[in-house]
Amino acid sequence: MHKKYIELFKELAHATEVAAEQVMEYDKGKNDEKGYETAETLRNDFSALYDKIKDPAFDGTLSKTDYARLLVGTYIIIGNLQDRISALQKAIAGYQADVVPKLSKIVDAADNDAVHALAEELLVIDEKTEA
Repeated sequence: MHKKYIELFKELAHATEVAAEQVMEYDKGKNDEKGYETAETLRNDFSALYDKIKDPAFDGTLSKTDYARLLVGTYIIIGNLQDRISALQKAIAGYQADVVPKLSKIVDAADNDAVHALAEELLVIDEKTEA
C-alpha cells in the first residue's frame, strides 16, 4: 500500500474516532443509552484501527474487517462534510438574501442622517418569528 493511502487511512480512522466521540457526547446528553453504546463501540473500533495504522511497525497490511471499517468511516466523514457544506451554503444564502441588500442600501444613503434612519429601519429582528 502506498504511503499516501496509509496516511489517508490513518487520518480517516482518527477523524471517525473523533466523530464517534462527538456522537457519544450527544447521546449522553439525550440519555440515549443504546445510541451511546453504539457510538462507543464505533469509537473503540476506530481507535484500535488508528493505533494499528499509526504504529511505526505497521507494514500496510489490513484485514477485510479493517477495510470494511474504513469504508464505513469514509461514509461517515462524507456525511459530516456534506452537512458542513450545507450549513455553509445556508449561511452564504442568508448573507446574500438579508445582510448584503440591507448593508448596500445603508451604504448607498446620501448622508449620515439617512444612514442612521435606514439602519434603524432595516436592521431589526422580529424576535417573535425568530426560531
